[in-house]
Amino acid sequence: MKPIYLAALMAFGSVSCVDNTPKLQVIHAALPEPDCSIPEDEAILRGSLNLGLAGDFLLGLVITSNLVDSPIIVGEGGEVSDPDSLAIYVTSVDVSYRTEPDLGIEDANIPLFGGFRPNQDSSLLLGVLTRDAQAALFAATAGGGFVDTLVTMRFRGKTATGSKVEANEFTFPLTVTNVGFVCPKPGDVPAQPTEACDLRGLNGVVPECETP
Repeated sequence: MKPIYLAALMAFGSVSCVDNTPKLQVIHAALPEPDCSIPEDEAILRGSLNLGLAGDFLLGLVITSNLVDSPIIVGEGGEVSDPDSLAIYVTSVDVSYRTEPDLGIEDANIPLFGGFRPNQDSSLLLGVLTRDAQAALFAATAGGGFVDTLVTMRFRGKTATGSKVEANEFTFPLTVTNVGFVCPKPGDVPAQPTEACDLRGLNGVVPECETP
C-alpha cells in the first residue's frame, strides 16, 4: 500500500455539486505511528485531543478506489492498459463540525491534492481542524473544560478524464480538552519530540520527561 501524505491548506471555497457514485471510499481510520505510517490492523472509533499539548488531531485514513482497471487486449498476447487512465485525483475535502456546547464553527471546503489508482488502497494523513475550529475550541476549553466534537468529512475530486467524484461521508467523534502537563518528578522537563509525527496530546499520549 502506497502512503500519500497531504498537507491541507485551511482556505475556504464553495462546494460544487457532484454525482453520488462511491468511486472513492474511506474504509479505515487509525492513529498514525510516530514515523507517520498508518497501521492497517489498529482502527480507532473516536479520538481525544488535549490542546495543552497539541494544536490539531492527526488522523490516518485508509482510502480505496472502487474503479477497476480493465486491460485492453490487442492481438495475440498483446495488452494495452494505462494504469493511470482511471486514477482519481482528490482536489478538496468538505469539513463540518457539530459541537456540544454549540460553538457555531463554520463549514469549510479545504483545497488539497492526492492521487489514487484504481482498485487499490492508499493511506492519507491529515489534521482534522480548520483554523476557525482550532480558535473556537481553544477559546471554549481555556478554562479547563471539554467539548464533544463531531467532525464530518467528504473528499471530492475528479478522474483523469475529468468526471467529478466524491467519497462517502466520514464522521469522526473527538473530545477536546485543554490541560497543561507537568512532569511527575520535580525538576524534570518534557523531552523535545524526535519523531516525524508528534503524537503528544492525542488519545492520552503525554511527553516523555527528562532531567535537564
